[in-house]
Amino acid sequence: MAVELEPLLNRLAGYAPHFGRLQADLEAMVSRGRAGDYKGVMQNARLVLEALLRSLVSEELKQTPGKAMLDELITKFRQQANAGVVPTTILAHMGTVQAWGNLSSHDHAGKLDDQGVSVGQEEVVASLNSMLAVLSWFATRRGITIDPNLRTPAPVTASGTTSPQLAAPAPKARSPLPLVGGVVALAVLAGIGFVVTRPPPAPPISPTPVASPFTKLDAIYAGWKEPVPPIACRRPDDAARLAAIATDATALALVDPTPESAYLVARATWEQDGTRHPSLERALGCPGFAAAFNLAGRIALKGKDVDQARRHFIAAVAAAPSFVNARFNLALLLLQAGELDEARDKLDRLIGDQPDFGEPFLLRAAIFELKGDAARAGQDACEAARLGVDKAKAECARLAPK
Repeated sequence: MAVELEPLLNRLAGYAPHFGRLQADLEAMVSRGRAGDYKGVMQNARLVLEALLRSLVSEELKQTPGKAMLDELITKFRQQANAGVVPTTILAHMGTVQAWGNLSSHDHAGKLDDQGVSVGQEEVVASLNSMLAVLSWFATRRGITIDPNLRTPAPVTASGTTSPQLAAPAPKARSPLPLVGGVVALAVLAGIGFVVTRPPPAPPISPTPVASPFTKLDAIYAGWKEPVPPIACRRPDDAARLAAIATDATALALVDPTPESAYLVARATWEQDGTRHPSLERALGCPGFAAAFNLAGRIALKGKDVDQARRHFIAAVAAAPSFVNARFNLALLLLQAGELDEARDKLDRLIGDQPDFGEPFLLRAAIFELKGDAARAGQDACEAARLGVDKAKAECARLAPK
């Protein structure tokens, strides 16, 4: 077992006795990690995170979590009404655990001869770094003091001997994984132009500095309101250079190609001249690269390839369920395809999760108008205008009751 993973498992084992009924799942993560069952580690991490969030809903929000699942629980703490209960950086770490848990819980392949999702040690290290950050924050919130030098029994090797273990160092903090954003496709429907112009997220507040080679690059994704690429799509040695040239298509084309650099080339080219760069295919070949799927969907939508755009937007949402603008793009596509009921369902869910996001109200207003419900169309258009969507002001004036 590589030295990089064992200290994280050792520290996780030290946390386990302090987390009540989650002790069994935390110990299972340690056992699975030492056995090389990396998918199992991520799946257990997802269960642990869900239980922690359910506890926060009960104790901090004084609500009954009911049958709410992880995606819904994380979204609840991203809503403005609950802002501040969970710090922005911890929500980002939760997003990382969620994303890897989702990816490792599904097959994602087609035919039985196709290779399924491969999860290696690098991916599980990323998930565990974020899981430990969440556990540390939760323990501090509860007033639980955990000795950072806790040791656990060394794992038994194949020969029956034990490997010497060092005291577990504090894990390197992972950079935030924002799960919303991305500039959406521009479309015109019933005289209304749709483009998302959401305010940038609040800067993260952390009691300790984030030691990661991806910090500056991740800040660029946050500014674009896009989820960062999965760790398997990235290379730490490239991060500083990519951050310096992230919007320069010519300079990016000279970088040794990786899925992330390929995506940045494709994105910069699209923003520059509205064309599809061949490098996008390399980015799409990296599993779970939500931002790449969203970009491919926007390009396909511009080319009026509705079927391909649909596949890409669905893939983007599957990879990052809280990727707000990918969800909006999918609803927009469905509306353009005349699938009004399904588009309405997507928008209802998006509005429920993000009630301060104005553009979905404007899009839903168009659906109500098409269905002949002028009153509800006016109500939604005016709500979009209230939330700051400039294009909604004229629609509100047109549709509001006289």
